[in-house]
Amino acid sequence: MAAQLTIMDHKHTVQAEIERMAVFLQGKIVEVSGDDGRLWYLFFYRNQYLNAMPTTKIKRGSILAHAFRDGIVFKAPDPLIRILFQANRNFKKISFDHLTGKIEKLFTPHETALIATFFESFVPKRKLFEYIQSIFYEYRRNGQLLQCARILRILTDFAPKQSWVKQISRDLNLIKYEKLYRTVSPELIQKDSLYAEKILYKEMNDEASFQKLVNLLRSQNRWLDETVLWIRKMEQAPSDSGYSALLDLLDGHLAVQDKMAVLENLYSRAPHYQPLQEDLLEYYLKMKQPEKLIPMVLDPQVQLGGEQAEKIWKMLASWNLDEGDVDIEPLNRLAPFFAGHPAQAETFLEKCITHLFRNRDTSYIKEWLLPFKQALGALPVIRKVEQMHGMADDPDRQSALGELYFEFGQYEKAIECFSWEMELKGNDPNPVKWLSKIYHELGMHSESKAYRNLYIDMEKRRA
Repeated sequence: MAAQLTIMDHKHTVQAEIERMAVFLQGKIVEVSGDDGRLWYLFFYRNQYLNAMPTTKIKRGSILAHAFRDGIVFKAPDPLIRILFQANRNFKKISFDHLTGKIEKLFTPHETALIATFFESFVPKRKLFEYIQSIFYEYRRNGQLLQCARILRILTDFAPKQSWVKQISRDLNLIKYEKLYRTVSPELIQKDSLYAEKILYKEMNDEASFQKLVNLLRSQNRWLDETVLWIRKMEQAPSDSGYSALLDLLDGHLAVQDKMAVLENLYSRAPHYQPLQEDLLEYYLKMKQPEKLIPMVLDPQVQLGGEQAEKIWKMLASWNLDEGDVDIEPLNRLAPFFAGHPAQAETFLEKCITHLFRNRDTSYIKEWLLPFKQALGALPVIRKVEQMHGMADDPDRQSALGELYFEFGQYEKAIECFSWEMELKGNDPNPVKWLSKIYHELGMHSESKAYRNLYIDMEKRRA
């Protein structure tokens, strides 16, 4: 079921459906489709909701564009998205002036300046620039030159070609801080963690920078952001240490079901990593979820151990195909998985054939079975279907065909066969006996009794 939320736009209420979430640096941006026909974007600073904005065009180079291009994106439904919305599903759109009043109460001036840059696609850039510039001047009036340098870094990234930015960058009182920003040192992380995080994010392919970024997130108790970071790391370069770190985070903050949903997401990004494959296989086996297990079994990248294969055979043997919406058609691709194990294949195929007979004829099922015949030879169950196909248009073999239909639980088709046989051979009690038996299986006891009595009379006349 799609995740729903409500947006209050002045006096109008918009019902919206979550599409995807981008996590980028300190921001999280969620794209939703509203029932007003527009795409809306919900902005969060870390996990704190800021504002909702509709748009038809994303400005190139904006934070919004960078987030969905350079950040890590999760499609709904995803447990990491659900965590962001677990406390609230109702959101209000406010003006930029009201937004600044809101964020000034919640965040530091430095954070407020950064947050203002999030809305470049919706607010005139000049207005945003002047707002951030006013924070700079406030610091300068108070003689807080380091804070001025921090705001200048934001403005330099936001509007590098602006003449004021170039002029202020040459201020001797600020140039002395250039040394601080040359490397991501412990001092820089302490004095300007926002800028340090941005640089470390850009350089995260470097192992030392990545570890510094992880340590920074941990110092700020940002486990969700760290989780996303490890997912990206595993996507780019899977490792046992990275996987262990991710599992520790998931175990510490998520229920088992949500944890496995995150691992499923990771599998779609890093399908080659064997420990992840094994964990998902074990979970699907434990929770008896063959519909999720089978695509992994069919995946040539997944390597199965003998013990796992044995467990999978047992699960398939006990699988109730009547539960849920099972697509039988692609399951013949499992044939190589059963190679060398005819007994397990026989049990599995009996279930599949019984299910296929509901909508398919013997001609289709015979073709469907070919991969199994090639992998295991003519198993007894395969021979039965081939016999049924050969008998289908033979009026002299309807009784034998009816018995095979009965064996596969196709009682209506068996009734047709034995009724035809009964008409052709009016003195033969065998089809009458079978009809009594079939109606009994169907729970139609009066019909079963009538045929049983007829069978008894016919046997008496033959005596």
